[in-house]
Amino acid sequence: MKASADVIGFILAGGGSRRMGGTPKGLLPIGDEPMLAHVIRRFENQVGALYLNSNLPPDLITDFGMEIVDDLVGSGDGPLAGLVTAIRTATMRHPDAAWVATAPWDCPFLPLDLAERLMEQAEPGGGAFAISGGQHHPIAALWSVELLPKLETEFANGMRSATAWSEKISAKGVIFDGGRVDPFFNVNSREDLAEAERRIRSGEA
Repeated sequence: MKASADVIGFILAGGGSRRMGGTPKGLLPIGDEPMLAHVIRRFENQVGALYLNSNLPPDLITDFGMEIVDDLVGSGDGPLAGLVTAIRTATMRHPDAAWVATAPWDCPFLPLDLAERLMEQAEPGGGAFAISGGQHHPIAALWSVELLPKLETEFANGMRSATAWSEKISAKGVIFDGGRVDPFFNVNSREDLAEAERRIRSGEA
């Protein structure tokens, strides 16, 4: 996909990695590089600019060549804090941008056409999110910057669920099934990490 200046990308590095013993999971290796590097490589050419939303100590994540943006609201308060941060940052720094695309940092097989396919289905002023294997992935998504006031209101009123937010605005679900590997395979445990490593080594992904 040719990158669009209208779309600003954010990789959301949320979660406490408790099942990884507290080690930030995006920094764990798959193949010969950290999992985050896989996500960056697959996502960066889909967007006009790419940021990392993270509240980790900066010295852990400065080697990836990305600007790091801490949560602007509810620091560490879930993916919706990251989404508020993403859209606020995009509107401040890229006033001509119309969309924000988000991706989690623990999906190393992210589709190379994620933003493009979501854009094809998203309604003007709305949003779209990925579906695979019957599972909804509201962090692998595209959001109109026009949604920011409503999102800020919902966040201020206590909403923290990305799924609840996507339902609130009737975001469009886009199916990505069909490949040998689930493109939204989510690494949440050491077993998942080993499986991702196997798939990379075998050439499945």
